[in-house]
Amino acid sequence: MAYNDILSGFRVQSNEAIDSRLVSATIADRDAIPAAARYEGLQTYVVSEQTMFILQGGIENSNFINIADAIQGEFLSEYETADEIMTKLDGRVITEHETAEEIDTKVGDLYLPADTNYRAGETGYSHTGAFADKPTSNSFVWEAGQGINYTQQNVDDGLWKVMSLSRSVHDAVDNPYWSTPTPSGTTGVGLFQGANLPNNVTSLVDYDFVYNDNYDSTGTTGFEGSTGRIDLSDCVYGDQLRVRFDFNVIPQIANTTLEPALWYSNRNDNDDITFTFPLTTSPVFYGTGTVGNTYLNRVEISAWITSNEDVNALTLPAIKADNPVIIQPLGLLITILR
Repeated sequence: MAYNDILSGFRVQSNEAIDSRLVSATIADRDAIPAAARYEGLQTYVVSEQTMFILQGGIENSNFINIADAIQGEFLSEYETADEIMTKLDGRVITEHETAEEIDTKVGDLYLPADTNYRAGETGYSHTGAFADKPTSNSFVWEAGQGINYTQQNVDDGLWKVMSLSRSVHDAVDNPYWSTPTPSGTTGVGLFQGANLPNNVTSLVDYDFVYNDNYDSTGTTGFEGSTGRIDLSDCVYGDQLRVRFDFNVIPQIANTTLEPALWYSNRNDNDDITFTFPLTTSPVFYGTGTVGNTYLNRVEISAWITSNEDVNALTLPAIKADNPVIIQPLGLLITILR
């Protein structure tokens, strides 16, 4: 093949194709391209069809194919032919507008289960107000000035006071206040009754866990005597736990610093506690003029979930203070970020 060398640039001053073969007004114009001016790989855009065609496998009119089909055919030939793919699918071809159940019938267990609520990888959350010490005498609502006492002895001991959860309080207070969307009626999984949970997570709270039934009640983990737990057992590596702990505090002495936290114990696959520590957030200071007043706090505390000991961890909210205070725990918004 002879070539004409172009040794310098050039500028096209026309709004028409530089090569008349590049654009054809109609299929007939495309087919009228002289045979002597054709070659395999020639591409021409047909305006009437709004489609790019390419000569493949010859230079006859019948060799003009839609370039999109040519690319697909090349891909299938390099990896698997269409027949090979159809053989594998064995008729399980998914057509437009099929329901999740119809797709599941065709593909069986090869892909996703039939689940119209399937939300792979989504963040989700749960909420509970089921703190064990809420007063039964006042319909589980804290009365003014009442609550959990963080005493001077607790201060002297440097105690992290753990806030327990209760199944009976859950049954009494975690009731949906809305009618649309219709609540599921599922109990034991928080206020939202299982709605809004992350994919493949059945619950983020275990109301029935009793620490003393599983471990030495005279131990020193800080969980002794506690009930309930934030349940991470359905979480996966890479998740992030974020807990918003809502509580009222009533300072008893001016210039008090309070530290909220998640009291956290890693456990191995045998449920042995390997390490216990507080996951703290920013402390809260109550200065002059705060004594006897009630202050609402909504603090966020986070933790990563990156090992088997995190998935199996025990955790509950806790507080510590440098002076006596009264605590009224209100609720937990437990979120799993993905």
